[in-house]
Amino acid sequence: MINKKIYWTISRVFLPLSIIFFIIIISSTYNKPHKDFNKSPFEVTIESKELISLYQDNTDNANARFLDKILLVKGNITNIESDIIILDNGIVCTLDPSQVVTEEIHLNKNISVKGRCIGYDDLLEEIRIDHSFIMRNP
Repeated sequence: MINKKIYWTISRVFLPLSIIFFIIIISSTYNKPHKDFNKSPFEVTIESKELISLYQDNTDNANARFLDKILLVKGNITNIESDIIILDNGIVCTLDPSQVVTEEIHLNKNISVKGRCIGYDDLLEEIRIDHSFIMRNP
């Protein structure tokens, strides 16, 4: 009889507290703000041809150096789409939704792009950079 009283007393206290704790954890995780890549400082500055060369020579070493880091890549535009800029036929920069390609951005222009490196696509032999921002002073 005493064991049942202890069990019910503990369960009456522990169960509501655990539910409240669970709700707090879930709501804080759900409402966590996203990282603002525009305000984040770049960790590495590199020329596009050098980055392509490093990935083609040894993908694992390049991933160790650049994967999930914010890069400032300087290179020549070889293709432009509505939300993608390709530098030197090897780096695909997916623009952030806040970015707009203007008339001043055109083929064969040298630009600087800041974004997060998400790796190397072996099939297409391209380096992928997302959340890209076109820097005003290349």
